[in-house]
Amino acid sequence: MPRRDSLGHRWLVRLYAVAVLAVPVVFGGAPEPSPVAAEAIQEDRLAGLWSRHELGFEGDPLAFYYFHGDGHGLYRYGRVGYNNTHSFDYAIEGDVLELRFRKTGDTHRIRVRISPEGDKEWLILDADPEADGKPERYFRQRGPVEEGFSPTGDGPLPAGRLWIDYRDYATGGAGFSLYQLRPAGLDGRGVGWFHRGDFDDWSTESLHYRITGDRIEFWFSLSGQHANTGFRLEGKGAERSLFLESDPRDFWHSHRYRDGGRSFGSHANAIPAVASAALGER
Repeated sequence: MPRRDSLGHRWLVRLYAVAVLAVPVVFGGAPEPSPVAAEAIQEDRLAGLWSRHELGFEGDPLAFYYFHGDGHGLYRYGRVGYNNTHSFDYAIEGDVLELRFRKTGDTHRIRVRISPEGDKEWLILDADPEADGKPERYFRQRGPVEEGFSPTGDGPLPAGRLWIDYRDYATGGAGFSLYQLRPAGLDGRGVGWFHRGDFDDWSTESLHYRITGDRIEFWFSLSGQHANTGFRLEGKGAERSLFLESDPRDFWHSHRYRDGGRSFGSHANAIPAVASAALGER
């Protein structure tokens, strides 16, 4: 069993200091939503994200409507990495969607329908105000927006979590490597840090990340390195882990990290969770 008193205390205090002093970069997500019960969101058949394009990487086309489920939403368009957003209020009555754009006050009443085709569900607008009034259609984006979202609202998993590989060494001592990912925005984008070392010395490297389906992109700030890898989540609850197919911080070898709880930047209670994951009974 590892020494849990002095080592654990020092590790937690130092990592907490790293988290407190780190300044997040905000990429911009949805406008601040009004409080709304989960039941109300589920009742809104438009609630969620409807995209014109398949999920892409930096520079790929991007255009989507996002309906929060409480009468607020946004339309984002441009390219991945450089885009513009129009926020709006909306109401749906029968097959008529009323949009009122907040900045301009422009109001549109649009006939809409939802139609399943193959493995996709489509939102069809008879006169899309974001497409010069022409008919347009958007498919319901699943994966990072719905199926893989953290129940805490931190964004698509593995966003908003600490992912740690802690090991006792046969040669003595112990060490860890840790991805600390702050919550992500609607586009799966966030900031974070990669820590590696032992309980006395470790390195911290800042990064940006973006989750796209079952892949995650990393941009390491100082080195300028860009990498992307497939990932999968394994197990549930305390046994959940993140498997990276090609970990850029393990020389592109596959690597598995245990879920250490919510990221420091998203919840103060992350500290005991990380302690449990890293220093628990073995």
